[in-house]
Amino acid sequence: MMKTRLSLLALFVFGISMPALADADIPLQPQHYNRDHQGEDGGNVIFNGSVYASPCVLAPQSRLQIIEMGEISARRFHQAGDRSQPVLVRVELRDCLKGASQARDSIASRTTGSSKHLYTTGEQAVQLTFIGESDEHNRQLLRLTGSISGAGIRLLDVKERALDINQTQPPFIVKTGDSSLTFIAVLESTGRNVTAGNFSGLLRLKMEYL
Repeated sequence: MMKTRLSLLALFVFGISMPALADADIPLQPQHYNRDHQGEDGGNVIFNGSVYASPCVLAPQSRLQIIEMGEISARRFHQAGDRSQPVLVRVELRDCLKGASQARDSIASRTTGSSKHLYTTGEQAVQLTFIGESDEHNRQLLRLTGSISGAGIRLLDVKERALDINQTQPPFIVKTGDSSLTFIAVLESTGRNVTAGNFSGLLRLKMEYL
């Protein structure tokens, strides 16, 4: 029997720049028209900054998660592809804005080759990329560190479809208000044997709104 742990780090980045003032609209030197103020001097102050728009806010508890995989017996692995019991991974989103009403055909066909699904009014679409070091024997799995060998972490969606590491996934739909994205993590063998021991793995989640 062995205790296992997977660390999941969710990273959320987006922004939009808005220039405050154009340089051409600001005089380079202060203008003095009154002889009484000949001893005065002055200058210009230019304000710069940026404003970012966030369709959703990543909940604090989802920014850094420690996923306990539980105790797994090495005897359950007999060939490549054998898996442990699934463990749920949930990413919580807050205050998601209302999205535009649009057909999903153009986006879905571009990312998945399928245009079966449609956006509905009030929904946001988000694309995910799970970023981490791939296992040397199976590039779809997350590489693990520690005393274990012969296995990696496999990610699946709720329909148990594989979510490959370092590959952009098909769009997920996010509803207005509070929402969540749920995934499944399993320990998957890359050969006939998995050695007993402790392990850990680090994964970053990149989310891009469409």
